[in-house]
Amino acid sequence: MTPAAWRSVLLMLCAVTAVLNVASLVDELGAGGTPPWYGIWGTYFGASSEPYHLSVLAVDPGGPADRAGLHQGDLIDIRPNTLVERLGEFFQPLDGRPIALSVRRGTLMKQVTVVPGPLLDPSRRWSVALGALGNLWLLLFAALIVWRRAFLPGNLLLSFALVAIVGGFMSPATFVTPWAWASIVLVIYSQTGVAALGLWAAYAGCFGRPLSRTRRAAQWLCYALVAASIALNALAIYGIATLHINPVGLLFAPGWQLPGAAAAFMALVCSVLAIAASRGNDRQRAVWSLVPLALLFGIDVSYTFANLTLSSYASGLVWVFVANAIPFVVPVLLTYAAVSRRLIDIGFVMNRTVVFAIVSTIVIGAFVLVEWAATAWLAGATHSTSVVIGMIVALTLGLSLRYIHRNVERFVDRVFFWKRYADEAALHRFAHESSYITDRSVLLERTEREVKDHTGAESATILVRDGAASYVSASNGERVAVSENDPGIVALRAWHKAVDLHSIPETTMRGEYAFPMVSRGELVGAIVCGSKPDGELYAPDESDALLALAHGVGATLDTLSSRTDNAVESVRETQALIVEKLDALTRQVKLALPPTAN
Repeated sequence: MTPAAWRSVLLMLCAVTAVLNVASLVDELGAGGTPPWYGIWGTYFGASSEPYHLSVLAVDPGGPADRAGLHQGDLIDIRPNTLVERLGEFFQPLDGRPIALSVRRGTLMKQVTVVPGPLLDPSRRWSVALGALGNLWLLLFAALIVWRRAFLPGNLLLSFALVAIVGGFMSPATFVTPWAWASIVLVIYSQTGVAALGLWAAYAGCFGRPLSRTRRAAQWLCYALVAASIALNALAIYGIATLHINPVGLLFAPGWQLPGAAAAFMALVCSVLAIAASRGNDRQRAVWSLVPLALLFGIDVSYTFANLTLSSYASGLVWVFVANAIPFVVPVLLTYAAVSRRLIDIGFVMNRTVVFAIVSTIVIGAFVLVEWAATAWLAGATHSTSVVIGMIVALTLGLSLRYIHRNVERFVDRVFFWKRYADEAALHRFAHESSYITDRSVLLERTEREVKDHTGAESATILVRDGAASYVSASNGERVAVSENDPGIVALRAWHKAVDLHSIPETTMRGEYAFPMVSRGELVGAIVCGSKPDGELYAPDESDALLALAHGVGATLDTLSSRTDNAVESVRETQALIVEKLDALTRQVKLALPPTAN
């Protein structure tokens, strides 16, 4: 498939997974007064020494399992139950649907009917909402990478990995349905979470190339472990569906979880080796994109093993909260890497997107909070009073919108875009300082260095007018001459604005953008900026800063040239005056001499 086709597939997967994520949130919390399908046992199950038997590891005091009479250490035979009930035993049950369990307590056999209840604990509901928001953020991040920079090395793999990570959460553990076939499909789809480990290892291979034998071996070992883990999970699904094999040991025994944990460890090894082998900007990109993935998968593996050895129900709730919070932390780190460290370019539009999102959240949150407070305080108020209060709240927020937007934008600039902000300030500062430089060579040298240091451009060429109908520069030991009738030069001279050189294929100037150096309405030169190593685009504010620098340097260059021209003209005038005086003196001497002397 072509990269364009892969981009279409990825965007479609992002959309489908986002819809499933929202449906999962509604499934767990309910919506519009409709009760959720997602139910809780109030207990944690684990493996037992008896085939086809689950062991009760911990019971929530006062929860559905406790009210039904389940105790820690009870063994539950899964064979008498239907497929939907078995899926509920291994994952999550349906809210309010009674399930009859065959329980063995010591030598005693008994029937226990548990009625799972909804998720009512406020802290768990908040953690679920936080995890869903993190998943949506990851999907948005993946979609933006594909949309803006799909063809840069590694970006397709990173996007696939992020989508696969979110797909791993789409299982009957978070999305309960009353249909067995739908639950089986979700279990199969959730295997993308295991496949994400292989994608993580493959993405690590995009850094520090070429790969050494050790790194190749680590990659292939990770792929083999991922395949083994998926195969074991497939056997477990087959066992749950048919009972031809014992699925309890496949899903809950610690030994059967080792291939997945080993795959995560080998992916981590691939990441460490990639960071060690990369250099410069490549290493920064590796650190800021691979470390968040390591954090996510590390917590996920720890959560899996913690659930197999729980000592209390409360400790299980702590791990649930951590597991839901980490998917929110990871996209925050990745977004910081993208917009602040310039490591994964997703466009300067992220600045306005982040600002808009924060402002919208503040305004909507403030409106809801004030509306709720007003309703609570004025419960007995008339309808007209409530309407007036709503209008006052809306008017207050509307008048405060500009103030909120200004402060949020300043906050985003300082926190997320501080490096870009500092670079732009440095360019503007040099544009002013350049007028105080009195040496032409120093001016050109410092201009080139400042542009490279504060834009990350691979090259910065300065063309200056040489007075012979062309603009010249010495670059890499070669003299480069551009005619004054070159289409790029003509555009700079006509509009005095930055020119995208890709839009003028006929120009002989080579680079991304050319910025005019203008003085007294004349084009005295141009600054030609090359591409950036990571393929990042020049941001609008960055281009404005470069344009201001070019104008400042152009004015100074013109002044220095005028000084040189004036000095030469002054010498010529002095020479002419001396010659004139000498001629006059010669004529006077001739007149003073006798005629015979002549």
